[in-house]
Amino acid sequence: MNRIIFLLSTSVLLFAVQPAYSEEITPSGGDLRQLVSMPDQAREFMRKDMLDHLSALNEIIGYLAENKLDAAADVAETRMGRTSMGKHRGTGMGPGRFMPLEMRKLGWGMHDAASEFSKIAKQGDIKSAYSALQKITSSCVACHYSYRTR
Repeated sequence: MNRIIFLLSTSVLLFAVQPAYSEEITPSGGDLRQLVSMPDQAREFMRKDMLDHLSALNEIIGYLAENKLDAAADVAETRMGRTSMGKHRGTGMGPGRFMPLEMRKLGWGMHDAASEFSKIAKQGDIKSAYSALQKITSSCVACHYSYRTR
């Protein structure tokens, strides 16, 4: 059963991150996502954060497959949750300052969902943890389908 859940979660994750690497093309060849301009340094910070979030999601799914909910909870909170926010603030190039409000709200929602997942996973109910994980990836999907930086 855990293997099936792992495979389904991995499929959802792959679907969730796919828009980050391809364009949603219209019949006329245009990208419908809103372009968000930001300085190169801010974009690079954001890119590194997104890659770390992807890696964290992969670790979380692996821990869930092994029924290690406490480990999954720790990764979610430290690398994606509210406690991971603001690490670039002191540089003046934190990506959030260049995002439109709705994009920033999606980001905050992802961080909130990761913290909520952490709380739920620590309770030990695998089914509830998977439901909470889906809320994280939904935030990723919504943002990557709506916005681009290039």
